Amino acid sequence: MLRNEIQSRTGLTRKAIEYYEKKRLINPQKTDNGYRNYSDKDLEILTKIALFRKVGMNLTDIEKYLSSNKGSLSSVLRRKQHQLYAEGKRKAVLELIVKGESQERINEKIKLIEAEETIYEKLERSFPGYFGQMLFAAYQPFLNELLDKDGEEAYKKFVDYLDNLPSFELSKDEQEYIDDISSAFDMQTLNKVNEDKINAIKNIEEWLNANGKSISQYEEYKTSEEYQNSLMKQIQDKLQKFMKDNKYYEIAIPLIRKFSKSYNKYYEKLLEANDIYLNIENN
Repeated sequence: MLRNEIQSRTGLTRKAIEYYEKKRLINPQKTDNGYRNYSDKDLEILTKIALFRKVGMNLTDIEKYLSSNKGSLSSVLRRKQHQLYAEGKRKAVLELIVKGESQERINEKIKLIEAEETIYEKLERSFPGYFGQMLFAAYQPFLNELLDKDGEEAYKKFVDYLDNLPSFELSKDEQEYIDDISSAFDMQTLNKVNEDKINAIKNIEEWLNANGKSISQYEEYKTSEEYQNSLMKQIQDKLQKFMKDNKYYEIAIPLIRKFSKSYNKYYEKLLEANDIYLNIENN
């Protein structure tokens, strides 16, 4: 079967399917005209992955389960039950799977979990891997809210837009670099950086006065030979070109502003702060 049918039957995005193929969890065959032909086995695996991701299982646990000759689902799920003890609804779904309850009943519980997912959780599940993280990390503080009815259409357009983007390719060295800094850059650190960024625009003049030295040092570093020849600069340039070529700022940002009220407020303040910064720089 073709990818459109696979997407329809699993609910996975194109990018997610491509990611799981790169991880060699599925092995679709290529037809003479270049299309991928997915087997019933591929469909079965992707259906399981989609289900397990929705109940909070990480890819490592999923890979262990899929590679197990005996299909040791019970042991994996029992371990996840302990980890997710405080998350009542997810724990309940895991119990239903272990007991072998009907898919219909499981899906009912899944819908309740999905209804309480934050926008960030939905996006992270839809776009696994470095592609999603590179795009969502900067918006993470503004996506920790539920998706309301007013934002559903904009959110769907955003997901469709991202899913139809061409592949964002990084070299092996670039991918390893992203993996290294991501592992060292935990969520607590990321939240602190984003919190500082939000606080900065509340009073841009005060922030500039307090951080003038650091800003000068950073701008000096950006012009240094070390930075200009770094992998970070290489990746940033590649990402900026990718976004520009695909009109990310013209298409994606307005959509994010529609489904995230907190980001819209931040964006408006950011425009004001930018005007103040430019005035200070010019005077």
